[in-house]
Amino acid sequence: MIMTKMKGSKRAQAKKIRPGIVRKQAQAQKITDAIKGAKTVALIDVRALPDRLLQAARKQLRGKAVFLMAKNTVLHRALESSKKGKDLADRIRVPSVLVLTDLTAYQLFRHFKLSRAKVAAKPGQIADVDIVVKEGETDLPPGPALSELKGAGINAQIKAGKIVVAKDSVVAKAGAKIPDAVCKALQKLNVLPFMAGLTMVAAEEEGRLFEAQILDIDEEVLKTDLGLSLGLAYSMSIHCAYPTGDNRVQLLSSALAQARALASESGAYSPAHMESLLASAVRLQSALEGKAGASAAEKSS
Repeated sequence: MIMTKMKGSKRAQAKKIRPGIVRKQAQAQKITDAIKGAKTVALIDVRALPDRLLQAARKQLRGKAVFLMAKNTVLHRALESSKKGKDLADRIRVPSVLVLTDLTAYQLFRHFKLSRAKVAAKPGQIADVDIVVKEGETDLPPGPALSELKGAGINAQIKAGKIVVAKDSVVAKAGAKIPDAVCKALQKLNVLPFMAGLTMVAAEEEGRLFEAQILDIDEEVLKTDLGLSLGLAYSMSIHCAYPTGDNRVQLLSSALAQARALASESGAYSPAHMESLLASAVRLQSALEGKAGASAAEKSS
């Protein structure tokens, strides 16, 4: 009787697992299995990202990267269960996507950085900088649009049958929410004040974790810094006479010149600087002959 009750209890517990939970577990396991074969696992912030930009990124990286989309809880479970990308699990704080690729973390970061695009402002969005409508002509004809622009705080006027912005107008201050009227006015003027794209939070590449700030490298600055560093290192190696494959020719030339100078000053003889000694002797002979000639001329006079 007791055994029957225990068996019945186990069946009841099995029935209590909801289908939704089973699906999430299966999805998490599938993601975990996919992570195992990836060289690089990247965590991408897709908060407030227009769907068209996400789809464009998937298209651009087709054949090079796989985008795994799921609820954050599923992604967290998959990363926790995997040996790869475990450190990324604690960094999931906003709507996210996992990207699996054989590209390096830097290559993937740079691709996303260069693929950012201008987007329109949305009502209630926080302005990260002052949004300014620049002075100049518009393509808008006189009519209701004039009132809409003025209602958004734009210094708009009519000139030569067109609406013009008379002077630069700040329509939203940094840190403030953007009103609906301002968003509509900006759209009419085709002003896209924000840059949007996939933002990499961090990536794990072959067991090494790379934060976004580490990957955000200005290549021109890096080239300049490397060139300066190479120049300083070369100069230091010359001054301390530390031989390398790059400076050995100059070190040998410098050493030879110093040896010849020392030999000349000390009067030592060697095949390496014999020509120099002979040339010096000839110059000295010429000088002595000149003095002797001058002296003889004085005596005869």
